[in-house]
Amino acid sequence: MPVPTSSEARVAAREHVLRAARECFLATGVRRTTMEVVARSAGTSRQVVYKLFLGRRELVEAAVAERIAELADELATGRWDAGATAETFTSVSVAVIEGIRGDHELGVLLGDGSPLTLHEALWMESVAQRGLRFWLPWFERARSEGLLRDDLSDSDLSDWLQTIYASIILRRNMAPGDERALIERFVLTSLAMASRPDLPRLSEPIGS
Repeated sequence: MPVPTSSEARVAAREHVLRAARECFLATGVRRTTMEVVARSAGTSRQVVYKLFLGRRELVEAAVAERIAELADELATGRWDAGATAETFTSVSVAVIEGIRGDHELGVLLGDGSPLTLHEALWMESVAQRGLRFWLPWFERARSEGLLRDDLSDSDLSDWLQTIYASIILRRNMAPGDERALIERFVLTSLAMASRPDLPRLSEPIGS
């Protein structure tokens, strides 16, 4: 593979090399996957790989971002319309936490020999932006029902959720039932209309 010159060719080349790198990471782990190994798998030279990615860390970051985007896409296409907003939001939240924590590829990418920690991965700009796009429909749905506090922007809300859920993901021994209880007791009540104390909080039944 020659060094790409046009922007479109560069994007295509990056996708090709990244695909090869993800296969290598899964097959042999991050520690044993060198830039030379990736180059051979991609059918190109190490020099070309370095033209596209600064080093193995950037390759791992790109692989993690792409995998998390894939997980988000899978969850976004799920059937979440049935049920009350608070209950469904809780189910989606647990699915996000369990999906990221239990994903095999992410476990490899962030496991032994990785230059990247889970905390660092979750706060990469591309991951944060994908998280905002994922949660935005839920913010809009809750806001349309008067169930979401109105003193914070969507970006602030997404960042806050990411902070809380990252801490839960890192607690690997936490059972889904405990995650759900924590979200119901803390996350939903915090997201509810803090500036409208006259309205019921998200985790409380209407009319209680």
